[in-house]
Amino acid sequence: MRILVVGAIEGGTVPMARSVCAAFGRLGQDAHLLDLSDLLEEFRESRSAGDFDRSYRFHITYKTRLLEKVVECMPDVVFGVAQSPLNDTDILTELKRAGVTLCYWFLEDYRLFDYWQTIASYFDHFFTIQRDPFWERLREVGCCTYHYLPAAFDPDFAPPSPEGKGVIPVSFVGAPYPNRVHFFERLGRGDFEIYGDGWDRYHIPPVAVGDRRVTEAEARDIYRRSLVNINLHSSTLEDGFGRGDFINPRTFELAGLGAFQVTDMRKLLPLHFNPADEMVALGTWEDMRRAIGYFLDNEEERRGYAKRAQERVLEEHTYLHRAQEILDIIS
Repeated sequence: MRILVVGAIEGGTVPMARSVCAAFGRLGQDAHLLDLSDLLEEFRESRSAGDFDRSYRFHITYKTRLLEKVVECMPDVVFGVAQSPLNDTDILTELKRAGVTLCYWFLEDYRLFDYWQTIASYFDHFFTIQRDPFWERLREVGCCTYHYLPAAFDPDFAPPSPEGKGVIPVSFVGAPYPNRVHFFERLGRGDFEIYGDGWDRYHIPPVAVGDRRVTEAEARDIYRRSLVNINLHSSTLEDGFGRGDFINPRTFELAGLGAFQVTDMRKLLPLHFNPADEMVALGTWEDMRRAIGYFLDNEEERRGYAKRAQERVLEEHTYLHRAQEILDIIS
């Protein structure tokens, strides 16, 4: 099967597209990647300029790249990931008329990112990291071929060695959503470091890198050097702790690297990890605060949780596993 994976221009799904494309290839498919990350600077300029002509030219650029790639590889399947520029419904319609199977992996919280409303019905298969009530919303917009597909870990991406670098007692990597700002202002630890674009807008002393998004390699380095990684899922509610459903990609990434994490409890987490001995998942912020201090003082328990979570990920939650699930559905 010839599969064209359309990558995103920016964000965490850029490496995800590369990983799932490589996994398709390892499973014997003729997989091709349309990498659009080189358009990032042009994209940001067109977005910030407020110039309609510049924005229009940019849209023509990436649509031309897409169509050229389609003509070049003549795919049986076009597979998009979250933030892939597969939003031109005319192009999607023509691809379907040509007999191309259209798939999309929506690795987003549907409550925060609503562009699914205009594109979902055009795809033959729409993969999500949430279930109902999202699936009910999808049916309302005419999408009836949806499938649950959580994020994954790529063991083939070689992280830099943390040897010779300083240990980070407690860290967080990610964007400053309201709940994270709210809780991290109250953590009160001098050994806590925060990394991620946008944190420089807040007067929180633990911010180590706050004016840019850290690279995938940098993030993995931070994860592996941290004794305790805080994995607090995003929420627009300041006090939104332990109320969500989906599992973010960071959960699988940290576990796959053998890095210890404490996370807020998620509705779908027990489907993939055992909260009793593979994942420290808490229901309240106070419980998380206490857990951070406890596990900093208990190295053996930290290592045990991290090892068991890593074993689970490598057995069940790599991109190779996800690619096989996708192929089983669309073949």
